[in-house]
Amino acid sequence: MSYSLLSRTLAKSRKEHQCIWCCHQILTGSHYVREISTYDGHFQNFAWHEACRKDADQYFVESGAEEFTSGNEMPFHALYELEASL
Repeated sequence: MSYSLLSRTLAKSRKEHQCIWCCHQILTGSHYVREISTYDGHFQNFAWHEACRKDADQYFVESGAEEFTSGNEMPFHALYELEASL
């Protein structure tokens, strides 16, 4: 399996997106990570909550895994919802 990160940027959401890690919505007006990459020859264009991207980085380091399954718990989800509502 080959992975190549093409770009990773911090963006401000102009519309809702779905986080690839936790599957919760990335709310309009919040900051998120946009990651464009290729994996095993397939183009990927993912949106992540900032906390989820950090959680995923830790997961990859600790587990040594190269893949993950969506639907993980979002760190600080209640705080994220509170901040987004302000």
